[in-house]
Amino acid sequence: MAKKLYEEADVQAVAAAIRLRNGSSTTYKLSQMASAIESMKTGDKYVQTDVPEYVRTEALAVAKKVSAVQTTDSITFIAASDAHHHSDDEYIADGNLHAGMAMKALSYIMPGIDFCCFLGDYSIGSETTTLAQGRQHFAEINAILKEGFGGIPQFRTPGDRDGLRRALETNDNTWLQPKEIYTYVGRYNEGATYGSTTEGYCYRDFDEKKLRVFCLSTAEIGMSWDNVSLTQRLWFARALKAVGAKAGWGIVILSHYPLDFTENLDKNSSAKTLGNILKQYVDGGSVTLSGMTVSFKDSNSAKIYAAFHGHTHNFAVAKLSDVQDSGNTEFDVLRIATPNMCYFYNNELGSNEGADSNGIEYGEATTYAKTQDTADDTSFVVNVINPSEGKIHSFCYGAGYDREITIPSLSLIHI
Repeated sequence: MAKKLYEEADVQAVAAAIRLRNGSSTTYKLSQMASAIESMKTGDKYVQTDVPEYVRTEALAVAKKVSAVQTTDSITFIAASDAHHHSDDEYIADGNLHAGMAMKALSYIMPGIDFCCFLGDYSIGSETTTLAQGRQHFAEINAILKEGFGGIPQFRTPGDRDGLRRALETNDNTWLQPKEIYTYVGRYNEGATYGSTTEGYCYRDFDEKKLRVFCLSTAEIGMSWDNVSLTQRLWFARALKAVGAKAGWGIVILSHYPLDFTENLDKNSSAKTLGNILKQYVDGGSVTLSGMTVSFKDSNSAKIYAAFHGHTHNFAVAKLSDVQDSGNTEFDVLRIATPNMCYFYNNELGSNEGADSNGIEYGEATTYAKTQDTADDTSFVVNVINPSEGKIHSFCYGAGYDREITIPSLSLIHI
């Protein structure tokens, strides 16, 4: 038999796909891959009798609420984030599994789901998480999302824990590289127009809804803090300008970090730089990046419905701030938090003292703790954007509360 050379990245991608399908963390040799593929089982991961009654009851209740507010122009999507998966912690593992079961139930009984999204932090990504454990966390959460999001357009983006950079000492100063993370995350944004097939940031147009959804990467190169490249910022500004010229269109933005947040010591590479671009878009101003100027004058007709994010583990809603050295200025784009699927780490930013980043408070006064063996062992939301009503209805599955949110960009106009 003739010997052939194969690209290592291609072989790794095949191995990652096998782990995704069979839910294992096995490291495969090329000679083992054929038998691994042949042994895969097809069909549903969840047998109906395995789904707890409380999951079915809560999913049905959420579906009824969604149906009650949907209109002919509704944009409906499931949003989840921050699984912080840990295979050996039964509270976390069970809660994340039940979230997937509930998502799947909703996909069957709830009409008109336009897309689904997962906004990062697949892994617990602690200081002691090994590379093998991190890969297993991706495999297990992806198996859950495969069931919950099956057949529906979807968006996924990594969080600050997913590159495992907190565990450099544990892993001999290595971490998961962007190309590998992409095989676990970004490649699921199938059908989108990519800005990068390494970092996975992209947008997708839903022509029938006159909608562009941006899925941004706010933790590039596997960083354990927010990190946004100049390349992504320029791509975002240009893609924003292009849709901005479309009268009657709307925009939804998805990310892990809030777009006025900074953890990066270099503010000029932090998530807040994306919020700076949005402020210029709203004002019809311009941005100059890498010596190239993008002007939004007469190219900001499309209305930004909201910027949905993870990371903060709560339900906070506020206007974004344009963060500058001279101070912060709020503007009429909302940031809307997506709660954490994970059983633990609820509303951590609400329990500390003082502001969290850039003089901004991201926590809430009330924390919604999880409860084992109930529907409250996890949290995610179904969002219904009603442009003609000028509102977003966000319904919580599990621990938390429902929100009715007025969209600033639509509150002063008649559609």
